[in-house]
Amino acid sequence: MDKLHTIEIQEQGFAETYTVCAEQNGDGWIGWIQELPEVKCQRKTKKELLKVLKIELHERLDAYRVEAEVWDKQFEEDAKAGKLERFAEEALTDFRAGKCEDI
Repeated sequence: MDKLHTIEIQEQGFAETYTVCAEQNGDGWIGWIQELPEVKCQRKTKKELLKVLKIELHERLDAYRVEAEVWDKQFEEDAKAGKLERFAEEALTDFRAGKCEDI
């Protein structure tokens, strides 16, 4: 593998910059998103690699959005149903027993 190249991608809707790591590998290129290593691929040209990585990054971020929305909805439903009350009681018991400290 040849020299490692990094390119930053600023994603709209996210307050982060993602770093593409790309290496020439024989006749082609391999690459991944440093912050999300599960987003990776291999292509014949660097230009094609960057295009596909950006698409896959968008898809992964969209999936995270959906997962977060599902989690938030479930959390709200559990809170309304009183399923989290015991955690609040445990926290208050620990606080009253002096087991908590300021951070």
